[in-house]
Amino acid sequence: MQLAARLARSLLRSAARPGQAQRGIVSGPPEQPVGPAESVVAFVVMFASCLGPAAWVLAHLEDYKKGE
Repeated sequence: MQLAARLARSLLRSAARPGQAQRGIVSGPPEQPVGPAESVVAFVVMFASCLGPAAWVLAHLEDYKKGE
């Protein structure tokens, strides 16, 4: 039991200890703003990747009900 408690304490201590700040993260506005065409393409891709499989299943629901 002491081994598990010691292990948990060491893991929690390292997680709670504040570390060095990560380098390479820059806050603020982007250097090159995203255009409307890029935004539309991104939204279409996200829409298709999220709702495409659900639409496929609903379109083929009768095939799945039959079951072979």
